[in-house]
Amino acid sequence: MKTVVINAEDDNMAKLLTSLAEKMGLKSFVLSDQKKEDIALIHAIDEGMKSEKLPLKSSYDIIDKLLG
Repeated sequence: MKTVVINAEDDNMAKLLTSLAEKMGLKSFVLSDQKKEDIALIHAIDEGMKSEKLPLKSSYDIIDKLLG
């Protein structure tokens, strides 16, 4: 299975794309800004767990970029 992420500029476009995906027999989800931030943070943590130790300052810089 493949995942495609599309950034819609407004709610109407998101609804149109979701409706089109459903008519094509595909599953679709609309993610809130909070959910996108959560996913990015989880991904950053996951990557951090696989790598060498990261200085605390670098960790804060990464989190600031994700939330900013």
